[in-house]
Amino acid sequence: MAALPINTKVVVLLVLGISMVMFTIPAGKADDGLKQTILSVYFHDHSSGSPDSTVRAVVGCPGKLWNLTQFGTLFVSDDPLTEGPDPESAPVGRGQGIFVTTSLDGVNTHVSLSIVFTNEAYNGSTIQVQGNSDQMKAVREYGVVSGTGKFRYASGYVTFENFSFNSSISYAVTRCNISIHHY
Repeated sequence: MAALPINTKVVVLLVLGISMVMFTIPAGKADDGLKQTILSVYFHDHSSGSPDSTVRAVVGCPGKLWNLTQFGTLFVSDDPLTEGPDPESAPVGRGQGIFVTTSLDGVNTHVSLSIVFTNEAYNGSTIQVQGNSDQMKAVREYGVVSGTGKFRYASGYVTFENFSFNSSISYAVTRCNISIHHY
């Protein structure tokens, strides 16, 4: 067989290389099977320190007041969730997690939270929320890092918006807007 000119060798090698790449990289699917869910739920937060409180400070810096703006204060929560802002509206689930004030100036809070659904539509499913945010903002955004059940492999984000606050009884209602993709 006669030797091929150098330019032809280069072309043949390029074609073979491109062919190998084309056949070793899986083609993307036009429909990846992901669903999108957008919904809002309302957290009902009782933080008075009474036996029926749904948020409690559990540890903090020795000698310091344990509150939302004190660096190092850790809170746990188990808030009821409803479809609407009225505490008597249809129950959706629970917001269970931990919050810790993570900045020395008391502004930022790290959140690790499970939205645990108990309603008929999503019973047993969860959405896992995590992130750090300025707790003084009217709207705070966190990442959705996972989910279970109907929200398996969820990713996306949530925003928390202050809806109402009654300081005389330490009761707050917060709207949580959820936007996720999942299988």
